[in-house]
Amino acid sequence: MWLLSLIDATHNDVKEIQENSKDILHFLAEEIGERTLRKYDNLNRTRHYIHNYLKKYNDRVYEEKYLVNGMEVGNVIAEIPGFEDNDEIIIIGAHYDTIEDTPGADDNGSAIAGLLELHRLLSHYSFRKTLRFVAFTLEEPPFFSGPYMGSMVHAKGCKERDEHIDLMICLEMLGYAGSRMHQDYPLSSMQKEYPPYGNFLAVVALPSYAPYAYKWKREYNRFAKNKIFDMIGPASIPGINLSDHYSFNKYSFPAIMITDTAFYRNKNYHTEGDTYETINFKFLAEAIFNTFMAVKTIANERDILE
Repeated sequence: MWLLSLIDATHNDVKEIQENSKDILHFLAEEIGERTLRKYDNLNRTRHYIHNYLKKYNDRVYEEKYLVNGMEVGNVIAEIPGFEDNDEIIIIGAHYDTIEDTPGADDNGSAIAGLLELHRLLSHYSFRKTLRFVAFTLEEPPFFSGPYMGSMVHAKGCKERDEHIDLMICLEMLGYAGSRMHQDYPLSSMQKEYPPYGNFLAVVALPSYAPYAYKWKREYNRFAKNKIFDMIGPASIPGINLSDHYSFNKYSFPAIMITDTAFYRNKNYHTEGDTYETINFKFLAEAIFNTFMAVKTIANERDILE
């Protein structure tokens, strides 16, 4: 009987995540669309929307504001303080801006839906370590890897404050998937190691942070029907470093990226075709729920790599 109750609870959680994700992505990709500095009102509306969504479940919401070309931009941050090792921080982050001329449904609206829903789910619990949720601004070119990149601003601040970042989990494109969807890989040798169809997520890391990716894979796959695969490689492999985990790696913080593999699967990447209609919301909801379950475990461990 208890097993049936657990299955019912999981089904209801996933269904609620799916419906909420549809609402979030409809707002981001359909109502707002392009979220860039040149469309400053859209960028600001998105920032306020994220702030208000987080605020519904948490009083500890604030913004990390700074100026770019005379315009105020900001990362939106919420924290769940740890009950024991509260100075040890796990960051869960996703960028909310887009490339120009795109609605950015998968890149990166799907990950913002993940960030907001993870915060909603996790805010009902307390954990040994502090959980920090950050919606980053200005990840896309021309700001990527530069000083105005939102995650670079935050990672630099973490270093200057001498914060103990146990792990940064970067959410980057989570919703483009299908059981018959063609999957490409950066290396031909990978075709023998990984599925031919794009119905999975990958956890990506540089070799120096591979143990964190392996740990994530173990915890995620304890709950997942669609298993996550680890992809470890140097920055010379295209795509390995192309998101907000790059900023944290630069400042020597352990960081991993969770992704649907972006342009290796999604041919709408950085185009106007990256629309709401292309998102697999069932896949996205299940991925968010599996991530929620993995974070619940990791945030209560004294040593993440145990």
